[in-house]
Amino acid sequence: MSKADLRFELPVRKSAPDMASVLALLDGRAAFPRAPNAATVETWQREAALGSPQAQYELARSLTGEGDPARNRAAVKWLRKAVEKDHAASQHMLGVLMARGQGVRANPEEAVRLFRAAAIMGNADAQFDLARSLIWGFGCQANPREALTWFRLAGAQGHTRAQYEAGMAYLTGQGCETDLVQAASWLRKAALNHDCRACLALGRIYLRPDNPQASNKEAYRWVSEAARAGLSEAQYELSLFYWAGRGVDRNAGEAFAWAVRAGAQGDVAALIFVSRLFETACGCDMNRCGAMALAELALHLARQMKDGSVLEQARLRVAELTATTSEADASAARMMLADAIDEHAAPQACAALLECLLPRSKAALLNARRV
Repeated sequence: MSKADLRFELPVRKSAPDMASVLALLDGRAAFPRAPNAATVETWQREAALGSPQAQYELARSLTGEGDPARNRAAVKWLRKAVEKDHAASQHMLGVLMARGQGVRANPEEAVRLFRAAAIMGNADAQFDLARSLIWGFGCQANPREALTWFRLAGAQGHTRAQYEAGMAYLTGQGCETDLVQAASWLRKAALNHDCRACLALGRIYLRPDNPQASNKEAYRWVSEAARAGLSEAQYELSLFYWAGRGVDRNAGEAFAWAVRAGAQGDVAALIFVSRLFETACGCDMNRCGAMALAELALHLARQMKDGSVLEQARLRVAELTATTSEADASAARMMLADAIDEHAAPQACAALLECLLPRSKAALLNARRV
């Protein structure tokens, strides 16, 4: 592993939402925290110079930025002063900068030491990053069992990503025995905090035959929430719910619409499914040329993946269509695909091709792009 690891993220500024932020959220728009104004920064500078660790921490956060080494070095200077006073948030942030090699020489071992010091003091972000370090063996010996302990502690404080990781640990038996009850409990906490990956994982748990609480309706509920949040995997799985009538009334049109949304994001399985629907005119008009173009696009994307089963599915789909598609349709499909690939990078090529095939469905595709 590289000595600098950008998987560690800088702390997000948490502040009480103002009226503009609330109205933006109600209007369906993301509300980003405002940058501190000059007067606030001046106050932090004054209080930091007087030795306030919280001010030193806030000032450091205002200075950090990936594109300005001088500001990052200044941030490290203030964080070191706060760390001397055992300021937990500063310990965590300095650890992140050391893990990333940002404003200071990368030092994974020291980063983990700082994570642990802040984690012991109860900092949930530090507990989460310490747990991830223990999973990856970053700056320390890998220890999934101890990692689960820290995920649980952070999750108990409401840390959504830690709740998800704890749930997945119980689901896969990483650092513990597999326990579907515990997995569902932790994933539900994260799902209720609107983590779309947790929603999908929780939905899948309700489909498992070894789950005594298996329920198609509960599975549909959580998978649909993840799909509506924009997760392409969930959108494809939701299309299968509608196709099979599992937990919801069978609806080929809805199955097609959700598969198109997933395919527009580059989901290979969804592209193959839409290709089949075009061929059979299920939930859409028949379009054999479009079916071939999507199958070829799925094969093109599958070749770039390391999943052999997906590649085999794409190859079989192309072989099926090659045997039944006229040369004129096949030639038109190749031209459409070449235009999409030449002009766009994946997954934009997927959305472009689907827009070409579905001129009346631009609104749905544009919604998928906004994810």
